[in-house]
Amino acid sequence: MSRYRMSVSAKNFYRRPLPETCIDFSSSQGKQIFTNSLLKGCANIYFKLASQFRTQDEPAYCGLSTLVMVLNALEVDPEQVWKAPWRFYHESMLDCCVPLENVKKTGITLNQFHCLATCNRLKSTLNIGEDSEDFLQNFRKILIDSVKSDNNVIVASYDRAVLGQTGSGHFSPLAAYDPDSDQVLIMDVARFKYPPHWVKLEHLHKAMLSIDRATRKPRGFVQLELMNGTRPLIMYGLKAYVNVNDSDFATSVISWKEFLLCDPLPDDDEEFQLCCRKFGQCFAPHALCCTQKDIEADQRQKDCECVHEQTEACRTICAEVRRTKFAEVFSSSAVAALLIAWPFEPLYSERSNRLSKLARFYRQEFSADTKNEMEQLTTQISTLITCSKPPVNLSLNKSDSISRCCRSKTHANEPCACVTDVRL
Repeated sequence: MSRYRMSVSAKNFYRRPLPETCIDFSSSQGKQIFTNSLLKGCANIYFKLASQFRTQDEPAYCGLSTLVMVLNALEVDPEQVWKAPWRFYHESMLDCCVPLENVKKTGITLNQFHCLATCNRLKSTLNIGEDSEDFLQNFRKILIDSVKSDNNVIVASYDRAVLGQTGSGHFSPLAAYDPDSDQVLIMDVARFKYPPHWVKLEHLHKAMLSIDRATRKPRGFVQLELMNGTRPLIMYGLKAYVNVNDSDFATSVISWKEFLLCDPLPDDDEEFQLCCRKFGQCFAPHALCCTQKDIEADQRQKDCECVHEQTEACRTICAEVRRTKFAEVFSSSAVAALLIAWPFEPLYSERSNRLSKLARFYRQEFSADTKNEMEQLTTQISTLITCSKPPVNLSLNKSDSISRCCRSKTHANEPCACVTDVRL
């Protein structure tokens, strides 16, 4: 008989019994499987994850709590104080891609998890589930590489119901693998519900193929590892309200990408001024710049020992951005920084290529601190664009855009109508 007594009419529960498809980690069989896994060298990452194993703070926080567990296991410094004087990741810090109030209600999708991981300095590789033997074999290979390491973590997004558990979509890290039984150890962050347990890899694969109703795509898994030699954004960024659900930001991106498809003006100076004005029109409301006073006050509040180092880095970053040609046009260096860091697509258009070439020139000339700032800003922008909901997709292709602009001309030598769209 189950040690977790339940009633159909009960209003609350003390945990849930594991289905037959899962083996309790603490059971005799679970211990035996773990011993074999350990002897085969397929449980190295377990110890780092176990040292930071946590219970999700909210019923829908499985994604956030999983990411917090991984960030702390990989010893990522958030450079934010959790409880003075300790800097340590907590779910409340993960608000750069999705508002926390939204997460409490609906949780997060696989793309949003990828966005949060990337914005917190993890190299995140997204793998959408596929119903094929090749995918399963590749998953097994990636998993073995992860569990044998001590700096690479796999997080699975899967449907509990497929494993015979109650509930639906869920996130949890994978901590060990047993080659003999082809089972994987799931460190379930909903510890109030299920203990860590072993499942057949093929069963987990099937659970990852379930369609997420929010995205209408299969679930999958994410490979996570720390991006060494990086620090969080300290000077520039996007305002806190900008997230993957922000339709205003998505609209701005579409407007900017449509503008980039149009023909450049014949005069280079006029073309540069026009591009900067258009970018400012689209993104000035979203750009964030911390003043020196704000930074120093923030660091004192955090009781951080690196106040002087970060203050000097901020001065350097600000000075170098202000020396660029872009900053001569904008009243805010934050907007100039966004344009320099913009993830231009290769060969997107002639107008885009010109701006990309100039931005790339400045990035190459920057100091290490400013390069890091630009790289992190590029990552944040790219991830938000990729994960944006609604998606940032143009309703027209390049030839359509050029035809539209050309049709709006009265005479052949007149500039595209996009020139008059930009407010002076």
